[in-house]
Amino acid sequence: MLRRKFLFKICIVGDGGVGKSTMVKRLITGKYIEQKITIGADLSTYKTIFEDEEIILQLWDFAGERRFQFFLPNYSRGVKGCLLCYDFGRRVTFERLNQWYDIIDKKNNPIFILVGCKDDLDEEKKVITKSEIDDFKKKKNIQLSLETSSKTGHNVKELFDELAINLFKQTN
Repeated sequence: MLRRKFLFKICIVGDGGVGKSTMVKRLITGKYIEQKITIGADLSTYKTIFEDEEIILQLWDFAGERRFQFFLPNYSRGVKGCLLCYDFGRRVTFERLNQWYDIIDKKNNPIFILVGCKDDLDEEKKVITKSEIDDFKKKKNIQLSLETSSKTGHNVKELFDELAINLFKQTN
């Protein structure tokens, strides 16, 4: 039996060095591959099956450097999902999430997921608290958040599968 295919455009945003590209490489290859700076945007595709339907996520991994931010408003047109990424060990990456959130085109009512990267850090090196995460989610009306580690693979596939399932359910 032929499966229906669902294609969703996804933006992955956050400051440079938070681990966005490494997370995508872990998802696609299953391996931890250190990345250099992303120039503009990298495009990848992730496919998964849910309820016997094929869900394709078109992943737009945006550069976190300020000099590339001017691309984002145009590139985020038609976005159905957005991963707002921060680094558990760098407070400034969490503080700048408001700016990243504000840049995304919200006309299509995208699903936002707050993503804590580098969850493998020792607890004493983590500077973002659960209450700060909860406050941000409440303020922006974000329902979903997940902690990930590209080094260990913790929750990487689960993050993208969760997004795919939520997008599928929103469509049907």
